[in-house]
Parts: sequence; C-alpha cells; structure tokens
Amino acid sequence: MKPRVTVLTTVYNGLPYLSEAIESILNQTYTNFEFLIIDDASTDASVECIKSYKDHRIRLVRNENNLGTSGNMNRGLSLIETPYVVRLDQDDVSLSKRIEEQIAYLEKHPDIAIVCSWEQTIDSNGRKIRDWKRAIRNYGDFLGTVLLGLCPIWHPSIAFKKEVMIDAGGFNAEYARAEDFEVTTRIALKRYDAAIVPRFHVLQREHNNRQSMLYDNRQANVARRVHNETVNRFCSHSDANCLAALLRLEKDPCGKAYNRKHIKDIMMALNQLISNVRDKQKINPDEMKSLEDTIYRRVGFGVRYGAKLTRLPSILFYPTFYSLSPLLIPGVRRTLSGVYSKLQELRYPINCFNKLKERNS
Repeated sequence: MKPRVTVLTTVYNGLPYLSEAIESILNQTYTNFEFLIIDDASTDASVECIKSYKDHRIRLVRNENNLGTSGNMNRGLSLIETPYVVRLDQDDVSLSKRIEEQIAYLEKHPDIAIVCSWEQTIDSNGRKIRDWKRAIRNYGDFLGTVLLGLCPIWHPSIAFKKEVMIDAGGFNAEYARAEDFEVTTRIALKRYDAAIVPRFHVLQREHNNRQSMLYDNRQANVARRVHNETVNRFCSHSDANCLAALLRLEKDPCGKAYNRKHIKDIMMALNQLISNVRDKQKINPDEMKSLEDTIYRRVGFGVRYGAKLTRLPSILFYPTFYSLSPLLIPGVRRTLSGVYSKLQELRYPINCFNKLKERNS
C-alpha cells in the first residue's frame, strides 16, 4: 500500500498563479495525500481561490498574522501526521508524476532523507526558459557542495521524511531569506543523505514578485553567514573566513588578496577543514573522494596544489595558480557565467526570440 503523503504549501498573496499550482497537485497520478495549504494572512483573494476547490484532500489553515517562511514551515510540521512531506511553492507547477516518482524513490532508498528533482524554469507567461539538472553521488558530494557555500538541493521540488526535518530542528527564522540553505546545511551536518531524482518534476516560475528575487541581496548575505559558520565549525585556523570566501569564489575579505604567503596559509586552513570533516562526519573513502572532487572541480587545481605552487618564484606562481584556478578571477567568472546562461537559454530559442521581442516593444 502506498504511504500517505502531505503536500505543504504556504500562500502569501498567491494570485495570479495560485490556481495553476493547486491544480497541478490535485491532478497528480499519486492520490493518497493531504494537501495542507497555510494562508499566511494574505490580503488578496487567495483564500477565496482556495475555497473554490471542493476537494476533500485540501486542508486550509489560516494565520491571523504573517509568520514568514520559517514560521509557516514549522507550523506545517506540527500539523502533519504523515511520514513524507512534499513542498510546493505557491507560484510553481508540479508535473503529474512528481509525487509518485519522488515517494517511490524515497521508499526504494531508505537511507535517503530528502530529495529534490530536476527543474525547469518558466517565465511569468509559463514559457520554459532554462533547465536545471545535476546529481548527488553520495554524502561526500552532498556535504562538499555545502562546504562551497552552495545549496545542493533545490527546495521548490523537495520531498522529505518529516522525522528528519524535525530531528534537524526545523526551519530557523534567524536565517530568514536563506532558511532553505541553512536547514539543508543542518541536515547535512546531521549526517543525513540526500539525492536528486533524475526526472523533471517542477516548473519553477521566475517573475518580478518572487521572494528570492525581491530579497536577493539579503539572501546572499545570510547565506554567506551560514557558510562562514559551517567552515568555522570544522576549521579553527585564523584564515578560516578567508578560506570560506575562496570556496565561494569571492574576493578575499582580509584585504591581503591571494598572494603566495596568503595562499599558503589558506591551504593550511583547507587541509585542516578537510581533515576535520573526514573525522567528525565519519566519511568513508568513496565519500571523501566525492567531497574533494566536488570542492576542487569548482575552485580548481591551483587551489588543490596551492601549497606546492607557492614554492615557485612569483613570476611563475601567479600565472600558474590562476590558470589552474581561473574562476578565482572575477572577470573570467562573470564571463563564463554569462556564456553558460546564454547557452542554457538557447535550449529554448523561440522563447529567447519572444523575450527579445518583448524588450524591444
């Protein structure tokens, strides 16, 4: 028998996309679920929209005051009685087999605590503009991505075991705007495993009123704080924050820049970090290889062999180091990021033409 599932959605002011989000859940191939919708003191016609659906699986809960993302997720966890939870944002669309295939994956892999799926970004008119695909090979890959200051799973498409989220402590309002990354970090530090289901299950809508776009700078600052705390958890070196900035491919915060001596100190901090992560998280050899591959694939071989490279004279050190770690050069990073984004958009050339036409009209 298929386990009962709760789909959890929080509604702020959900119009005009709320109906499409609701219907995408009601039309799932998997039917054994409760659809818990928490209205977070909305001021538009969202409640009327929700009540217009006469489906016994919908359970509407209304807040008198705005609780925000963390407060609503925690309230939802306190109300949910099912073993699995599927999250849906109010402006996104779940494809019809999402619940069926995500729950089947969790049932087949009992060691996995949380999953997300491949996603496709759509614009305000529902046109596909970008694909998001990646994989998590094992726990080392999961934690390694966190150590880079990146969230390894996409929260618009997550499904998870309720007991795991509760054990991790739920969502923390202190990290508002980056609470998704913060709670994912705690799940990883608790030694739970995650995976990405290799199927497109969610159309994630990009529009000007989306929370992540409205609060982009604040989100980045809070995420930076989470990452610094994580690095300092495993590294007591005086250059731990400089190491964290390097892992994020950011400008060195202490003002020393990445000169030979400073690189050598940062490499000492990185070695301490990796050693402590291996011991404290009880990482096996396969996981360790994935963790190191994840880190060095992003920061480059200049960082991997930085300690040895510092023995070179300056005239050789700098071109060698930066040629092996080109993403540490801001101009190169911006250029490659822009090229990658354009290549992604070319998957949907008609939409690119329509967007260009709209900008010129």
